[in-house]
This record gives sequence, structure tokens and C-alpha cells, in this order.
Amino acid sequence: MVAVNSRLFGLLSARQAWLGDRQTVLARNIANADTPGFRPQDLAEDEFRRAVARPTRPVAPVRLGMTDPAHLAPTRHAPPDDARPRTANGWEVAPSGNAVVLEEQAEQMAHAQLDHQLGTDLYRKYVQMWRTAVGSGHG
Repeated sequence: MVAVNSRLFGLLSARQAWLGDRQTVLARNIANADTPGFRPQDLAEDEFRRAVARPTRPVAPVRLGMTDPAHLAPTRHAPPDDARPRTANGWEVAPSGNAVVLEEQAEQMAHAQLDHQLGTDLYRKYVQMWRTAVGSGHG
């Protein structure tokens, strides 16, 4: 039972991380909306499925660096390795060659945000279920 629970939490964590990476890619698209020749990128759902299918390995503990005992070091996120350019399906391309359509990017970011909220809700409900099962009550 513990392995199943660990796997579920691992899948939820992987999905949330993938959605965070997707938001990063979509934000980069929006930031380059005026860059001549820029083509928007996205993370395909099948790339997430392949990532989940890979064997999982234990996650090392996070170590935060501090510049001062009262301050936390800023975190830096590397761009996702699996971001791929995609063709503008049905959307227009500007004369400068830029294919970013802000409405499309906003729509995709909204979908990613909803998916992220769903994952957060599932995680919260699952934790509540476990608390109830072990008798620690609701909360």
C-alpha cells in the first residue's frame, strides 16, 4: 500500500513540475511576442507521459543556499529540455515572421493553470483522506 501511495504522490509531483515547466515555456513565448522570427514553443502531453513512464529515482533533499542568515538564496529554473517549437496551427504569422498570438498563449496558460489547480486539489484531498484514515481528524 505504501508503494502505491508513494507512486501517486510521485505522479502528482511530476505532473505539477511538468505544468510549471509548461508555464515557463508559455511565459517565454509571451515575452518574445515582438521578437522577429520567433516561433512559439510548447511541451506536448506525450512528453509528460514518457517522463512518467521512466523509472523513478529517489529525490535528493533540497538544499537552500543563503547569502545572509536572514535571507534565502534565489532559486533559478533552467528552461525545460523538452520544449519544442511547434507550428502555428490556424493562427496567423506576423510579417516579421513572429508566430506568437497572445490570445492563444493566454488560453494555453489558463488551461495549464486549471490543470495545476486540479493537481493541487487532488493532492489536498488525498492528504485529507490519509489523515482521516490514521485518525488525526480533518484539517
